[in-house]
Formats: sequence, structure tokens, C-alpha cells
Amino acid sequence: MLNKIAQELKLLFNNKDNIEDLKDCGGSVYALFQKAVDVQSLEQANALVDYSQEKILSFHYDHLPVCWRRLLIDAGLVKAMIQLSTEIPLKSVLWDLDVCHVVSGSPLRYELTMKILNELQSHMTHSPRGLIPRRRQWQDLELNFPVERLEEQPSFEWFLMHTNRPMIFPSGRWPAHERWRSLDYLLDLGSDRMVPVEIGSSYTDASWRQEMMRLEDFVDRCLLGDEMGYLAQHDLLEQIPQLGKDILVPDYCYLHLELNEYYERRPHEVIKNAWLGPAGTVSPLHHDPFHNLLVQVAGSKYIRLYDPHQSVYPREGIMNNTSQVDIENPNLQEFPEFEKTQYVECILTEGDILYIP
Repeated sequence: MLNKIAQELKLLFNNKDNIEDLKDCGGSVYALFQKAVDVQSLEQANALVDYSQEKILSFHYDHLPVCWRRLLIDAGLVKAMIQLSTEIPLKSVLWDLDVCHVVSGSPLRYELTMKILNELQSHMTHSPRGLIPRRRQWQDLELNFPVERLEEQPSFEWFLMHTNRPMIFPSGRWPAHERWRSLDYLLDLGSDRMVPVEIGSSYTDASWRQEMMRLEDFVDRCLLGDEMGYLAQHDLLEQIPQLGKDILVPDYCYLHLELNEYYERRPHEVIKNAWLGPAGTVSPLHHDPFHNLLVQVAGSKYIRLYDPHQSVYPREGIMNNTSQVDIENPNLQEFPEFEKTQYVECILTEGDILYIP
């Protein structure tokens, strides 16, 4: 099968019509890409991968020309094509291509890239280790202003009439609630997949950084070890399709809610992201551009919500969706109005859905 994939890639890239849009990256880049294909140069393929990643990092993602994402995934596929004809371990081929896929999103190459990644993954093995993650206990935490909790899922009609307030209701029977308790299950499906991890206590800290690492390394370093790392807002269910089969997208996600000053545009499709972190993981006070249904699949999480009309001192620039205030230790001399803000709070446990308007 892998030999067949390598031949398929050769046919793809030997047809110049399939790479015509890479000319938007510039004539010299296009020429180097053609040469890398023609002479099967791993060195030149690596250079193209590195250069496209540098270009991607130089843009805010909303303004990133798609040609650089196209170059990254095509260079990654050429690199995989060349690697498959060498003695390079298949794990290395998987790691390299997976990074290109995660960073680029594989525009125009999605199905092909996923087919190759899934085939490479099928050659990986994982031995069960009986892993147990660290968990935080919340018994002593008193909620002064609890989020409204419903005993059952609301009807569409009732939900539509109450979309301006947060609420908690049960998720129902998801296979994930049972299966995802096991770290061995996650690693059996994707121990060698590359995931973006936020290193540090919070993304507002000066020492914060992002690092691509194997899922098993993230588990060992952060979920079992002492390093503070957070796999946050990542489409893990797309990257590892078997995980996507373990959830049931709530029907509320398909409701057509009215736009307002805080909800200015609707997503083109349901956005499904995963968060996975150790006990003590903290997200700073922030707002998202879309309505959210946050499902607690395993473990538990304390959450505090503020009305968007209240003064929470947003930052300036590209982090203007994040408050300047550390809500655990607020500086009331610098942010005096924050003391007057009202909030609601909750502890989400396994099987809870929190609606965040």
C-alpha cells in the first residue's frame, strides 16, 4: 500500500497542472519545488517545508495567503514521497507529514493527506501501560453564583427562547465518556500523532510557547509528569477520525441563532475542538466569537462566566479577546471596576454540557 501511495504522489506532482497555484509563492519557489520533485531531493523538500513554515508564521492567520499553506502541505507530501523510497522509519514519515497537515490544514490535499496519515498510523503499535492521569478534587469548593442546571436536555423551542444565558444540561450517552477515561485508549489510536501543545501556566505569561510533540510525549510530560502543558482548541477529532466516532454532535449546534454585537458572523460549519490538560490547567478570562457548547468528556473543570457588557479590561492588539485581569489575584488598584463585576460559575463534571452564549 505504501508503494502505491508513493507512486500516486509521483503522478500527482509530475503533472504541472496540479501545482500551478504554487506560482503565487514566487517564481524561484516554484522552480525549487519542481526541481525537488524531478531529482527526488530530500534536502530541497526540507528547505521548502522550512521556508513555508517561516512564511506562515510571518502572517496573522486571518491574512495568510493560501499559497503558503498549499506549499507547506505539497512540500510535506513530496518529502513523504521521497522518504518512502528510503530506509527512514515510518514513524519519522508520519511525524513530518502530520506536522505539515496540522499547520497547513491541507488545502486541496485533505483527503489524500488523511489517507496517507491513516495508512502510516496503521503501521504503528502501542503497548498498554495502565496509565492514570492526575485529577483535581473539588469537594470543598463552594459555588456562590451557580450556573442554572437542567435535569434533562431542553427542547429546541425552549432553548431558542433562552439563548442569551448560560445553562448546563446532560450530554446523554457518548461512547467517549467511557473510552476517553483511558489514556491507553487515546494512545492506541494516536500515540505517534503530532499535536500542538501550549507550554506554560497561561498563554498570557511571558514564558508561554507552543510546541509540536507526539501525543504520547504530551501524556508523559504533562498528564503524567510535572510539566504544565495544555492541548487546547485543537481539532483532534479530525486528525484522529476514530475519536470523532466517539461523540454525538448536539443538535443545538445546527440552530440558526440571530447575530448581534458579540456574535457577528456564523461559522460555515460546526467547529469541533478538543482540550486536554492536567490538573491545574488554567485559561485566562477571554471571550470567543461564537456560541459554545462545552462538553466535559472526562474529569472536571471549574468555569467562571462574566456578562459581556461588564468591564473586564480587555487587552489591546491581537489579544483583544483576553482580559488584563488575573481573576484569581486581581489588581484592584489598576482595575478598580473589576470588583463590581458579576459572574456565574460552575464545576463541570463528566457528562455535562455547558452552553456559553
